[in-house]
Amino acid sequence: MMHIKIKIWLLVLLITPLATAAVHNVPADYSTIQAAVNACSSFDTVIVAPGTYKGSGNRDINLNGKTIFLQSTNPADPITVGTTIIDCEGYGRGFVFQMAENGGSTVAGFTITNGYGLMGGAVYCSNNSSPLITNCVFINNSAYLGGAIACANTNTSPKITNCTIKANSAFIGGGAIYCNGASPNIANSLIIENSAQKGAAVYSDNAGKPVIENCTITQNTAASSAGGIYCYQSSNLTANNTIIWANTAPSAAEIQVANSGLATIVQLSYCDVRNPAENIICAPGCSVIWGTGNIDIDPNFVAPGPPQNDYHLLKNSPCVNAGDPAFIPASGEIDIDGNPRIAGTKVDIGADEVMLAIAIDIEITPKTLNLQSSGNWVNCFIILDDGYAPTDVNIPSIRLNDNIAPAWSNIDQEEQKVLVKFDRSEVQQMLLDTREISATLIVTGRLNDGTDFQGEDTIRLVTKGKN
Repeated sequence: MMHIKIKIWLLVLLITPLATAAVHNVPADYSTIQAAVNACSSFDTVIVAPGTYKGSGNRDINLNGKTIFLQSTNPADPITVGTTIIDCEGYGRGFVFQMAENGGSTVAGFTITNGYGLMGGAVYCSNNSSPLITNCVFINNSAYLGGAIACANTNTSPKITNCTIKANSAFIGGGAIYCNGASPNIANSLIIENSAQKGAAVYSDNAGKPVIENCTITQNTAASSAGGIYCYQSSNLTANNTIIWANTAPSAAEIQVANSGLATIVQLSYCDVRNPAENIICAPGCSVIWGTGNIDIDPNFVAPGPPQNDYHLLKNSPCVNAGDPAFIPASGEIDIDGNPRIAGTKVDIGADEVMLAIAIDIEITPKTLNLQSSGNWVNCFIILDDGYAPTDVNIPSIRLNDNIAPAWSNIDQEEQKVLVKFDRSEVQQMLLDTREISATLIVTGRLNDGTDFQGEDTIRLVTKGKN
């Protein structure tokens, strides 16, 4: 019987921290983020409402070794993330982790900007600290080393996932991320348009072991060498399922592997790397280990570079379904847009997972179209499967045969249908040269969550009054 009592008391001790966890709201309960953190016990949550947070108490935020979940009101919503801003105003960082915070210590759903530090413009992580940093945007931060994030010390291994690290700068190295003996895991993230002397995206030295998985590293610029990744002095970096493309530097545009009498190793598997023969430089005594599945083909971004800066993959990208076939996403793992990490037969290379089109039912009227007659409209009813509502349809994305946009639309909530009307003269002109007695019309579009859809229907054609 005593054994039973002991087990019961252990269970009570285990569940008590979770049962007593509190939620602290900023600014409703506390005027600054640090004040809310200071009021926390381990396992508490701090929720920060949208707004711009500046000044003392809203920069150099320190979790003080506590296991705290610090988040915006909705870390999965890009609008919330974009409007929950920690503005360091060119003085200090957003966050400092230096009291051995563990993986349960989480920062989620913030935009951190205008940070500055000698190491880490937006985040500095050291002294065996390994927090989770997720769904954050780092933009326009600067430092001597690690424009956005710097990690130091052997047992420091933060997880940086589903983040956009853009337009940060370092005077020396690591425009986006600098690692000194540290081993961060960087996953499902977009690292773009950062700058430094060396290693404009990532700079790793001093026996660090960073791992980069399912990331897109592009359009970063180094003034000296390694527009993408710079590894030095016994650093051992591993990159899997990652795009390293169109970075620029006078030397080693994509990757440089260097040493100071100490062997340095970079391992690449299922990566898309631009012209390795010209854009990777490996010093004597160092190694680039080419695993399986690497390619050297333009990834086919939607619209790289300004003004659109769209680094999603086109559907015909060679990176689609080209990742490691043995890759199994962690529970709940998502891509940079919040979509499932595997949408096809295999994981895609890069931060973006191209979503496959779902099949929908459509009904087009009239069923017989006289190509010589007059009329106003060709109607199309769109019927979605259970689980989707008509309001989920992004109306401007709809096209008939990839060409004709709807001239009118209406959402029928009662019938759970979307009705769109196409200009009849445009449809007839498109079909005028056909010699067939029927035509298959294909309607494509996109849901508001980014999922593509496609449906088709067949109609009869009449030319000059005859079938």
